[in-house]
Amino acid sequence: MVPTGRMAPTPSGHLHLGNALAFGAAWLSARAAGGRVLLRVEDLDRGRARGEVALAQREDLRWLGLEWDEETAPQSSRTYPLDGIPVFRCVCTRATRHILGCMCRNKAHDKGAWRFDTPRGLVQFVDRAAGPQAFAPDEDPILVRADGEAAYPLAVVLDDHRDGVTEVVRGGDLLSATATQLRLYQALGWTPPTWLHVAVLLGHDGKKLSKSHGSTELRALRESGWTPARVWATLGPLLGVDRLDPAQFTAERVKPGEFVVAEDGRIVGAA
Repeated sequence: MVPTGRMAPTPSGHLHLGNALAFGAAWLSARAAGGRVLLRVEDLDRGRARGEVALAQREDLRWLGLEWDEETAPQSSRTYPLDGIPVFRCVCTRATRHILGCMCRNKAHDKGAWRFDTPRGLVQFVDRAAGPQAFAPDEDPILVRADGEAAYPLAVVLDDHRDGVTEVVRGGDLLSATATQLRLYQALGWTPPTWLHVAVLLGHDGKKLSKSHGSTELRALRESGWTPARVWATLGPLLGVDRLDPAQFTAERVKPGEFVVAEDGRIVGAA
């Protein structure tokens, strides 16, 4: 099987340095293995997804040098069946589950969200950068919301399997979510991809980079005079490279953890 990675932006906000770090790592990893890179627009949240942002994200990726071999179908055009997955319907609010617990598993509700009847116990896996990991999966996460929309845990597993993704490279904030996704792979009898989680970039306020940190958006940096070479010179030390060069890349040199980004885009140190 040809090694296949993916870049999966969510078109609710412009790309920033944290996105560039994760997508750059995904691109480098796949290219270093002689593999393919897919682009998938993750627009499940139709209320926040914007077509003009998706176009701008493609432009930013090309500006960075992150070309892809194929763009797969966006999530908004896909279906997400629950076949083969142990699920139950739940009508509890978040507060009810927190305070009283949930008793819906053994009731035949005909409405509500579909939750994953998750097997308990630690899930062990190997992160290609951080090594052996063990996490308990989320307890019965929602897979399909009450309005019929698929939730991220279900969508990402089905999409990666259908798209032939063999390696998932993403931000370290999703490291623990791997446990739930592996439980879904086990339920479906599918071979999971490999996993690589890169550092999480924080703004000067200590919060994960987002569209609220506008000065770290790639478009803002470009307008202030940054070049793609400067972006990769800034992010490269966290990926073990000094430029966007697959020949330099090995997963073992990727630095996990959290790092703080100044308002001018400089990485000023570990959190």
